This record gives sequence, structure tokens and C-alpha cells, in this order.
Amino acid sequence: MHKDISPQLDDAYLKVINTGEWRGELHQLTKEGKVIIVESRWILILDDNGQTKSILSVNTEITQQKQLEAQLLRSQRLESIGTLASGIAHDLNNILSPILMSVQLLQKKLPDSQSQQILQTLENNVKRGANLLKQVLSFARGIEGKRTIVQIQPLMAEMEQIIAQTFPKSIICQVDIPKNLWYVRGDTTQLHQVLINLVVNARDAMPNGGILRIAAENLVIGEHSAQINIDAKVGSYIAIVVTDTGMGMSSEVQERIFEPFFTTKEVGKGTGLGLSTALGIIKNHGGFVNVYSQVGRGTQFTVYLPASTFRDTHSLSQELESVIGDG
Repeated sequence: MHKDISPQLDDAYLKVINTGEWRGELHQLTKEGKVIIVESRWILILDDNGQTKSILSVNTEITQQKQLEAQLLRSQRLESIGTLASGIAHDLNNILSPILMSVQLLQKKLPDSQSQQILQTLENNVKRGANLLKQVLSFARGIEGKRTIVQIQPLMAEMEQIIAQTFPKSIICQVDIPKNLWYVRGDTTQLHQVLINLVVNARDAMPNGGILRIAAENLVIGEHSAQINIDAKVGSYIAIVVTDTGMGMSSEVQERIFEPFFTTKEVGKGTGLGLSTALGIIKNHGGFVNVYSQVGRGTQFTVYLPASTFRDTHSLSQELESVIGDG
């Protein structure tokens, strides 16, 4: 028996008694303490004298359906924001281009050191603006880079090295890199950008230190498992998991973390484009991402990237040998 925890229970009882029927969604608590959503239909049962005898309740659990609906709405919202951001970025780029050209002309015409210093500051800031627009466009449409065979192990080993050299010593890094990981066909630089963004966010979520764990595994998603995400498809994947023990995020923040320019960091500490760009890259590679977080208990990002199929193994090996040979 599940315990009803919905705030509209009183209204439901009132309506079923007055009209004889009520339909709606309820939140229930299972014996295991898990909150589920049910689609409920109540019908008033009367005795022979027309007095209320009981209420017949028919419940259908729709938790997974509601989660997929929320993912679809979020995906549509991000797509709309991306289209809007892309249009704005193009317009701003057209404004910045002549400014940059004018600055470069003035640098040749005004050789004195004071003018050069001012113009250099102006040029640097225009270039920063242009780089920001480049990130917006990469979120909005996904940048097509050179696709090669990518081994995830070296990328993760590089992340471990960066963390060891640059992160505070109060952050303990644990890396689990299996030797038998499948290959991914993709852009190494872009995948590096995704990983570096996730580990830097994890670092920022642990200002007082903590544990940062990076792991990966081969995964085959079947028909049933494909329902875990609106973008999931049946097939072979490599799942990369980045977990921290930091401050975590509320459900409201989780709803918006992939929106461009949304950030919880102080002004000047972040543009809010990191995760939106990372999502653009992951989707561009045919993958998807799941997030699990609890306030005060840390955050876990799982990136799913399509793995090359088994029948491609021979050609992949030959291509890999060719890549290694060229080096």
C-alpha cells in the first residue's frame, strides 16, 4: 500500500463526494521511501439506500512517463533558446567584425605607445566577445569538427594529470579506467572540452575539498533502458561518469543548468556557457547526458557516447594503426 502525499487530496475527496467521480495525478510514497506519480481515477460507490459506501480507486503509475515528458519539454525549450541565441550571436558578430578591423587599422596609423596600449585593450576585449559568440554558436548548432577514432582512456588519463597539477590538494581524485573500453568516433578536442568542463564544475562545487571520481564503462542500452532519456537510442555506448561530493544542486537549478548564460557562480566567475556548449557537443556526437544531484550530497554527471559497433572492429583497428603510424 502506497501512502498518498499529494496536497490536493482534500479537493479530490470533496469532488468525488459531490460529483461521484474524480480524475487526476497523485504523488505517493512507496514502502521503500520512493516518491512516485500515479494517474488516479476515483468513483463513488453507493449502497442500496443511496448512501456513500466506499470509493473505488484505480491507479496507474506514470512516473517514468512524466520524467520523459519533462525531458522532452526541456529539450524543446533548449532548442528554442539555442535558435534565439544563434540569431543574436550572428547579429553581434556582424557588429564586432568591423570594430576589430578598425582597431587593427588604427594600430598601424597610431604608433605611439599610449595609443597602442588603448587599442590593444580594445582588441583583446573584442576578441573575447567574439570567442563568447563562438561558444554560443557551438551550443546552438553544434560545431562539426574532424571525426577520428577516439580512445577514452588517454583522455581520462590527461584529465587525471590536469587535476593533480592544478586542482587544490584538498580535492582527492579517484579515476577508474578499464582497459577494455570500446572506441568512440568523434572530435578529440571537443570531447576534451566536455570532460574539462565537468571536472572544473566539480572542483568549483567543492570549495572546501572533497572527492572527485571519474569512471567509464561499456554499456549496451536495450529497448527498456532506452527510456532513461528522451535522446537515448538502442545500441552500444561508453558511459563516462563524473561524480563530486560537493554542495549539490536543487531540482530547480538542475532544470536550468544546460541553458546558455544560466550560472550559479558570482558575476565575472562564469559565463554560463560551459554546460550548454558541452551538451551541444555531446548531442552532436549522437550522445546524451543524465544528471543526478542532491543539495549537500554532491552531483553526478553521466555522459553517454555511442561506441563503434562490433562489426567495425577490424576497420577501426586498421584506422587506429594508421593514426599511430602517422605519429
